Amino acid sequence: MWPGAALWVLVILLAACGGSSSPSSNSQQPLAAAQQVLIFPNVGTKDISTLDPAQGPDANSALAVSMLYSGLVRTTADLSVVPDQATWQVSPDQRVYTFHLKPGITFSDGTPITAQTYVFTLTRQLLPEVKSPIASFFEGFIEGAAEVAAGKSRTLSGVRALDNQTLQITLTRPTPFFLEVLTNPLFDPLNPALIQKYGQVNWASQAAGNAIGSGPFMVKSWLHAVKMVLVPNPHYYGPRPRLREVDMLFVSDPATAFKAYEAHQYSFIWNIPPDELVRARQMPGFIQRALLQTDLLFFYTRKPPFDKTAVRQAFAYAIDKKTLAHAIFKDAVLPANTIIPPGMPGYQANYAGIPYDRAEARRLLQSVYPDIRTMPPVVFTYPSSQVSQSEAAALQQMWQSALGLQVRLQGMDLTTYNDELSKHLVQMGFIQWTADFPDPYDWLTLNLTSGSPNNNGEWSNPQFDRLVAQADQESGEARLRTYNEAERVAIEDVGWLPLDHQALAAVIPPWLHGVTLNGLGLYFGDWSAVYLLQH
Repeated sequence: MWPGAALWVLVILLAACGGSSSPSSNSQQPLAAAQQVLIFPNVGTKDISTLDPAQGPDANSALAVSMLYSGLVRTTADLSVVPDQATWQVSPDQRVYTFHLKPGITFSDGTPITAQTYVFTLTRQLLPEVKSPIASFFEGFIEGAAEVAAGKSRTLSGVRALDNQTLQITLTRPTPFFLEVLTNPLFDPLNPALIQKYGQVNWASQAAGNAIGSGPFMVKSWLHAVKMVLVPNPHYYGPRPRLREVDMLFVSDPATAFKAYEAHQYSFIWNIPPDELVRARQMPGFIQRALLQTDLLFFYTRKPPFDKTAVRQAFAYAIDKKTLAHAIFKDAVLPANTIIPPGMPGYQANYAGIPYDRAEARRLLQSVYPDIRTMPPVVFTYPSSQVSQSEAAALQQMWQSALGLQVRLQGMDLTTYNDELSKHLVQMGFIQWTADFPDPYDWLTLNLTSGSPNNNGEWSNPQFDRLVAQADQESGEARLRTYNEAERVAIEDVGWLPLDHQALAAVIPPWLHGVTLNGLGLYFGDWSAVYLLQH
């Protein structure tokens, strides 16, 4: 999602990567237009959790969101930011961005999109009644955002329509990654008529047959917990998709999805579980890419036992990350000492974090609970689509062995898990964070600042808060050094406990053109280049 990303994303491609989504022979011809139906599983979820960009859609929901919405900018396969609906100029003081909209851009029902549409959208996302968990962080750089979020104003002073085709956004301070921030669908225009008709809460659930976005597709039907059927947007301003239809089927269990692909039920398969990698590597079109993603654990810090730093540290010291990576993930992931993954600015390659040390783990736990029988029971809750039973059992065994504790396991589907997170009902849980844009702000400030809606453990550390606030006033190497210090505080005080840096595996057969993987996961890019070949 940012200029120059290819130079360092490629550095962390795993040795196992390979395969291709290009046709294997020039003699292959596209299927007839009537047969251009892409069928693929949305692996890891039982349904789309939300189509409202303001609600911070999870990674599975984001697949649908990316097909339905579009905005001022977009990302290329190498994660560079390029114009989409607009071109822009930046003022000499780097605070004022002036966007010039292309003519003729509309929603999928033909309703025009103007600069006023963007003023409406960016203001709406911040309104208290919308209850967005992300808007204040992603729009917080814009003048007037704090006032709207606090309910003190209904006017976002930093966003103005100079005329129908000219949008001006004024920031409170220079923000070098602001264009990267704009790639988040939070900034994509919303249809005011639809929100007015169905209300701030329910409009996105009325996607079928309605014009919710300006992206290349629209929702034809949505059979909840089964599938979503998408068809090309007849008013799309970009190159039109060649596909007649896309059938997105919801499959919670990755192993089930892989077996269904083997039975020829899908056009391609992705999110292949580690236990299936040996077979998958033998299939035509196998591909694997390192992700800008980290798997982490968090602890709810407002109640015992995890209100004590020493207890959180004990659980961290008890985890043998190298064994997890080798025995459970078949070396398809990298053990993580850091929150920020390789390939990101601010990655600390030589930082050891909290190492595996059984004796230190037991000592720390007994410093708080000399008699561990007095310790409150511990439950590890996790989304079954992101944490396999074998990984959960391995963690359970490590805690049992090092700490003498029996941790209860509680797996659940992703939608239910996210609901539990939002209510702060998870005592010890799992987070899979993928970069939104290439800056430590997206990892540290956004997720671990005291009071952040993303701070699932309600962890609070004044030193961390001071450091990230200081970093956001700095620039260049000094800024990254301050963020490095903040990250070390977060790791050593166990605001987050990093487990591994993830990779993604897929089988994209040679007869499917235009689909690949990049550092953020599945990448479709220009949908006019996605089509099926004869096979």
